Amino acid sequence: MKGSGTRFDPVCDMDVTSRDVTYKSDYKGRTYYFCSYECMKRFQDNPEKYTGFREKEAKV
Repeated sequence: MKGSGTRFDPVCDMDVTSRDVTYKSDYKGRTYYFCSYECMKRFQDNPEKYTGFREKEAKV
């Protein structure tokens, strides 16, 4: 997270301001934020594609 109120869209790598977020999805106890419905849908169709690497990286 870059700054207060900013979230990261894991699909398109875009920063999203949390107060303006319309699209979000919960997965494995975490909330993910998206810039658009299309990014949210792509994430929901295959969340491991967008979270697997980051989760493994965080455990190292």
